[in-house]
Amino acid sequence: MNNSTPEIPGYQFDQRILQHPLAELWHGRTFTGMEIVALVLSEAGARNQTVVDRLASASRDAALVPGQQEAPLWAASFNADRPYAITQLIPGQTGAERLIDPLDGIAGNDEESLRAVREQLSRYGGTAPVLPQQAQPQQSIPSYVDRPAPEQPPTEQPPAEPSRIEIARQYRRKIGPWAYAVVAVVVLIVFTIAYSVGTAIGSAVKDKPAAAPEAAAVSPEPYPSRVLIPPINRPTTAAYKRPDGSAGVFGATYPAGADVQVVANAELPFAFGWPRPPQVDFLGESSQLVLRRVVTASAYDPAGMRNSMRVQFALHPCATLAKCLTDRPAFDEQWTKIYRTTAPATAKDARTWLTVSTATPYTITMTRAFQSAGQWWLVGVMAYGQTVEAPDVQRLVNDIWRQTS
Repeated sequence: MNNSTPEIPGYQFDQRILQHPLAELWHGRTFTGMEIVALVLSEAGARNQTVVDRLASASRDAALVPGQQEAPLWAASFNADRPYAITQLIPGQTGAERLIDPLDGIAGNDEESLRAVREQLSRYGGTAPVLPQQAQPQQSIPSYVDRPAPEQPPTEQPPAEPSRIEIARQYRRKIGPWAYAVVAVVVLIVFTIAYSVGTAIGSAVKDKPAAAPEAAAVSPEPYPSRVLIPPINRPTTAAYKRPDGSAGVFGATYPAGADVQVVANAELPFAFGWPRPPQVDFLGESSQLVLRRVVTASAYDPAGMRNSMRVQFALHPCATLAKCLTDRPAFDEQWTKIYRTTAPATAKDARTWLTVSTATPYTITMTRAFQSAGQWWLVGVMAYGQTVEAPDVQRLVNDIWRQTS
């Protein structure tokens, strides 16, 4: 079993609270500080397609029809190397830990472990609910539960009357898979929308495209398909500002009246100019991060330059400019790790940071805080291409800087 801390982009984990044969439960935070609970399948669980399918089925319920005392699903990926599901840690509500119960197909056999998990979670966000149980002698916690020793012996809870939610659960367990058959069609149709989000944050991406002769093309490894929910609300794309020949933040700029291809269909808060007919790739999104990529459409690539110049974006919403500035270090660490590039380091103005690499491929990374339609954003930009394309890369970055002014 893999005992290492999970690496899920957008989240940082600080304590494993359950080590189960099929999965682990972890306490952690988003990079904005929100507490979360994550269920991550063990290597054995990830190899068992039945277990993965049970996690997906339980996660659909958690995403679409959570109970009154259950935190809804925050994010999930079922075809990662180690599939996972994440919920917010809400005091008084059960979270991702409830998804462990169906994994082995034996309902109720993990109740004791889950009570221990909820006792630990109560130390973070508040008192978590305890599942109703029959009066029984006190038993030791199974050896696969990871928890620090309590300062005082836990107080035994008196038997509780089953809630309406628990009665419904017990009835569903009795009738078995027929309960899912009744709602399967509706759930699958709705949940399919989540799959359309596209590729995952933090998937295996090569290091910055490898050095090659200038005539060679830049072809990073494609992003594998993933599931991420819920997405950020689609931003309003601001109208494009035509080039006016003004100076940019670094290097060459589009001359006044330049004939550029306006990219306004990337679902970003801004449009920008591209030197050749563009193709937009939607790389994935979650509640805190949007990933996009633009390349030259293959039908219009000049000979020998196929897939050379490109730009990759990361977008993060902020409540205020001050919050954007506070979030920027963690945001830069996050998106540059995803794209395997260098974080922007040089402050060009109060809201812009830039780094330029003249190695092959020529690369500019930029982070910018800006406001659009009343919403503050952080955008991370990685633009790169062949050395001979350096002026085009500069013009592109300067246009993005100008569009977000």
